[in-house]
Formats: sequence, structure tokens, C-alpha cells
Amino acid sequence: MKTVKDAAAIYGLPPTYIRTLCRTGKIRYVVAGHRWLVNMNSLAQYFERGDPVPAEQGEAVGGIRRVAR
Repeated sequence: MKTVKDAAAIYGLPPTYIRTLCRTGKIRYVVAGHRWLVNMNSLAQYFERGDPVPAEQGEAVGGIRRVAR
């Protein structure tokens, strides 16, 4: 477990990108007080496997459901 800032520094990414991955449920994390702690194994697996298949119409992703345009 690393802070968002530390995880971002390890991968050379902005902390906002790591937070977005957390919010969308693509990597695992926990909130300890006011800090987000990123599961580094989950982050490594995300980068190894790539982005999961997008949700089908009507499926919820991170608690948000896609709607037709």
C-alpha cells in the first residue's frame, strides 16, 4: 500500500490519474483518514492487463450507468 502521491511517482504519472483509476474501480484502494492508500499489486495488474472491457449499454461502471445518446 502506497499513498496516491507515492504510487504516481513510482509510475511517473500524475496523482489525478491514479485517483481516477481508484474512483472508477479499476484499481483497489482504501481511505485511511484523509489519505487514499493504493493497493500496488492491483495497480501493477491494471498496467499489465490493460483497461478492462467497457461496460455494455445500461451496465453500471463505478456506480454510474451509461445512457443512450
